[in-house]
Parts: sequence; C-alpha cells; structure tokens
Amino acid sequence: MFVTLRPLDEPLLVALLDAAVAGAEPAEVMPPVAGAEGWSDAARAAFLTFHRSRSVGAVAPVERTWVILEGDTVVGAGRLEPVADGLEVGLWLARGARGRGIGHAAVRELVARAGGRPVVAATTADNVAAVAVLRDLGAVLVESDDAVHAVLPGERVTEVAGPGPAR
Repeated sequence: MFVTLRPLDEPLLVALLDAAVAGAEPAEVMPPVAGAEGWSDAARAAFLTFHRSRSVGAVAPVERTWVILEGDTVVGAGRLEPVADGLEVGLWLARGARGRGIGHAAVRELVARAGGRPVVAATTADNVAAVAVLRDLGAVLVESDDAVHAVLPGERVTEVAGPGPAR
C-alpha cells in the first residue's frame, strides 16, 4: 500500500469533494448543513466553502489540511489544527479505504509533520477503528463518558505545521 499526503490546494479540493461524495456521508467530513440531506448541491457547496475558509485560500488559515492518496487515488483528508495543548489531528477516509491501514499510515505521517509539537486527538468510544489507531501509535488515552481524548508522542521532522499556507 502506497499512502502519501499532499497539501490541499484548489485542484485537489475538487478531487477531495468527489471522494467524499462517493465514499462518505456529509456528517463524516464536515459540520452539518442546515436543511440539507445527503450530498445535495447545498452540502457540496458547504464542503468547498468549509475547506476554503479553514485552509485552501484562507487569508488566516486555522488548520493545515492534506489530501490522503492511495497511489494516485484520493481516499480522504487529514488535518493539523493548533489548539491550546498542541496540534489536534483529524482524519476521514472514504469507506473503500477504511480498515486497510491507510488511517494508521496517515496519522503517523501527520504526527511526523507536527515537528515535535504535542499532538492530540478526540473521538468517541464507538469509533473503534480510530481508538485502535491511536492506541497502536502509542497515544495516552483518557476516556470519559463516550469521549476519548488522546495525546500522541511526537516525532521530529523538518516541516513544522501550523497556521499558514500549506506547503
């Protein structure tokens, strides 16, 4: 399996939307859209607006987002967002890419891109796959009610993540 991360840009944003429409529900990849069910025109527009306002082309990006590719195929996205206790990692994969180690490889790469800064994650206890990836990568997990919070050990690399244009 050949997994790479490429910085999200405008051409990749269209491919990412296509991957989301083909392999995920809108609620899995972005905040809810009022009045829209499924991948309506409003949901598709909201997806593009969401990424443009947070990363691609934003004057003051709040996160760095990468497209996850398996070979040449877009299969999801990962992000690093500065938060009070480090960088929060987030990830989604299209259904066809789940359960094959792609998420594990992508999270490992995102942690490496954090430049040694603490990396945190949040998920729910019923997201068994995410909890397994976090545990396997050596995260310290704290569970309360249905929430799972994780702190991942950092790795040093030369690229430092943070707000600013994706490289």
